[in-house]
Amino acid sequence: MDKIKEGRRGRRRGRKNKRNRGRRGRRGRVIKILIVGNFTIDLISEKEQIGGPPLYSGFAIYKLGGEAYILSVLGKDFSHQIPNFLRIYKIIDDNNTVKFKHLFQNNSRKLILLSKTNNKINFKSLVINNYFDGILINPVCNEVNLENINVNVPIAVDIQGFIRTCKINEEISYSSTSLPPNPLYTVFHSNIEELNSSGLSVEDLFKLGFKELLISYDEEGFELYTINNRKYFKPTQIGAYRTGTGDILLASYFYYRLNNLDPIGSAIKAKELVEWFSNLGYQELLHIM
Repeated sequence: MDKIKEGRRGRRRGRKNKRNRGRRGRRGRVIKILIVGNFTIDLISEKEQIGGPPLYSGFAIYKLGGEAYILSVLGKDFSHQIPNFLRIYKIIDDNNTVKFKHLFQNNSRKLILLSKTNNKINFKSLVINNYFDGILINPVCNEVNLENINVNVPIAVDIQGFIRTCKINEEISYSSTSLPPNPLYTVFHSNIEELNSSGLSVEDLFKLGFKELLISYDEEGFELYTINNRKYFKPTQIGAYRTGTGDILLASYFYYRLNNLDPIGSAIKAKELVEWFSNLGYQELLHIM
C-alpha cells in the first residue's frame, strides 16, 4: 500500500502540486480526514466537469481548515485536474471512471450512468493506520465494501452509493441494503428518499452503531437525530446551486464533531457552510476546477 506522503497533493495523473498547510482546529492541530469514494465525470448541458464526494466533501474540509485525503478508484479516461486542496492517499487504477449524464426537469434531477469503475475499495486489503482523525465513507456506485475496516477512529457514512442500482445507460434507481455493524460508526447521512428506499429505519441505524444521523430534505433543510434528541434545521438562504450540498453537509458536520464541538453547534455551523456554498462558495470551487 502507498505510504502517506505529506506533500502529495491533488494533481493531473503523475503531476505534483504545491502544498498549502491547513489551519489548526479547536484542539490546536490540523484535522485530517480520509474521504473514501469515487470522483465522477458529470455531463451537464453537454459540458464535462468533475464531481463526486471527494470533490465536494474535500472542499468543505479545506475551507474549514482541515486536510482532506482521498482514497478512490480512478479510470484511465480521467483527464481532469484533481484540485490542489486534495491530498492523494491512494488511487486504485481502473479502465473507466464513473460518468453521469445529468438531466434537469421541473426542479428535479435524473442521473443516467454512462460508465463505472470495475475495481472496488476493500478495506481487508488495506492497512489504514490512525494517522487520520476520521474516515468519511461516501461511495457513488457500490465501489466500497464496508467489511473489515481496521481503524480506530470515528467513521462517517453516506448511504447514497450503497443503495444505488448502477446499470450502464440507465437512470440511477434505489434498492434496499444492509450495512455491517461497527462500534466506530459516528455520523450517518442520507436524504429522505434514500433513507426510505434503503429499508433501514432510524432505530436500525442506531443499532448498527451510529451515534448521530443527518437526514436531508433538500431545500427544506435537514434533521439531526441523536440517541436522545431530534432537531430540525430550516435553511435561511437557499442558493441556486444544489449539487454536492449533501456532501458539504456531512463533511462539515463531521469536521466540527472531530473538533469537539457539540452536535447542535456542529449542525448550525454545517448549515451555514451549506448555505454559503449554494449561494457563493460554488463559484470558488468551479473556478478552482
